[in-house]
Amino acid sequence: MRRRVRSRGQRVSTLAADMERATKCEVVVIGGGPAGAAAAARLASRGHSVVVLEGERFPRFHIGESLLPLGDKVFRELGVAEKVKRAGFVQKFGAQLLTSDGGHRVLFDFRQGSHVTPPWSFQVHRAEFDQLLLDHAVESGAQLVIGRATAVRLASDRVEVHYRGAGGDAGSVQAQVVVDASGRTGVVAKHQGVRIVDPELQKAAIYAHYRGVPVDAGDRAGDTRIVSLPKLGWFWFIPLKDGVMSVGAVLDMRDYQTRKKGDPAAIFAESMAAAPAAARLLATAERCSEFAVESGFSYRARQYCGDRWFLAGDAGSFLDPVFSTGVLMALRSGLEAADAAIAGYLSGRGSGAANAARRRYDRVLQRRYWFVRRFVTGFYDANTRDMFFSPRPALGVTRAVTTVLAGGFDLSLLDRWRVGLFFLLGRLQRRFNLVPRVSAPVATPVLETS
Repeated sequence: MRRRVRSRGQRVSTLAADMERATKCEVVVIGGGPAGAAAAARLASRGHSVVVLEGERFPRFHIGESLLPLGDKVFRELGVAEKVKRAGFVQKFGAQLLTSDGGHRVLFDFRQGSHVTPPWSFQVHRAEFDQLLLDHAVESGAQLVIGRATAVRLASDRVEVHYRGAGGDAGSVQAQVVVDASGRTGVVAKHQGVRIVDPELQKAAIYAHYRGVPVDAGDRAGDTRIVSLPKLGWFWFIPLKDGVMSVGAVLDMRDYQTRKKGDPAAIFAESMAAAPAAARLLATAERCSEFAVESGFSYRARQYCGDRWFLAGDAGSFLDPVFSTGVLMALRSGLEAADAAIAGYLSGRGSGAANAARRRYDRVLQRRYWFVRRFVTGFYDANTRDMFFSPRPALGVTRAVTTVLAGGFDLSLLDRWRVGLFFLLGRLQRRFNLVPRVSAPVATPVLETS
């Protein structure tokens, strides 16, 4: 008989029992982060047997700490919304953009978006947040196995994922479908050769946690603050609970590589010297973690699924973190991968249903990637960045942009037209100087969007 032990609400299979024979289920999910936990919870809650194969023991640190308001819909679908609210995370009502000298500041308040309900979200410690989601998946009926995937075998009638446990013993999981939610590791994505690096968005991020960073008063205390840097780089300031602030500098890869021989702390200090607004915020702060570096983190998938496999979350694609879209995109793709697996393979409807489910899933994820990418590349275009720093309330343009920044990836026809107008103004800015250039000092008070 297979023995199980319970740790922090999780059912973890003992290695001795797991290594004796292959585990069988309907769906194996590689990775227990937000995408994997969402997929597993959805599948298990609908009565399907699912194994989550996770290479690390949670809780564990992860970057990507800012959530978006429209993620609440996903939490409600998963049945985890109240758990997230009770966790005591910092409440976030919007985002602020500041020029490098701090002389010009723009506020995007989620309450000014179109149908943004609720008009707030959270800034989270990912170790705690991810643990909460994974625990919920297990409580929903998913089985958690601690082991790192080493090989994937795809056949016409099944999949088999081999893994190695923490003690070095080997095991395998046999299933009808595999959902790859292994993050940047991309076990299935790399196995299938579908990952494509985005050549226009090659960046590097240097980050750490601080204490003692000042925050604004009232509802603005939880805002994400983005401080512009020369060469279209930027700083993030994300307030977390217990007085911790996540701070990072994002640089163009070429800019980073010219200074790569320096240690991360030195490069971070150089970047801060170019942004007096960031330097003032950190003047009396104390760093409470080591510096970490991430680089080359923008990529997509040529296809997000194939026969009996689906890519979810960062395993499929990841865009630059400037608008904090990563967690929401991961959660949504996790739900959608689970639904596609059910409709295509677990419903017994045959190959036609499987083909239709795969086409639909790939089309949705491709469309979402390119929609969000347009905003990210716009932020790295000097002329469109000028437009971000000079909201245009006329015709509801800023309202539509605020909706997107709140996680509104599926806009109405009218809001899509407004977004198109926003980018048209960015192109016109190249020739006509419609708004002030953010590189020039501008003594302007905070602009409330409307």
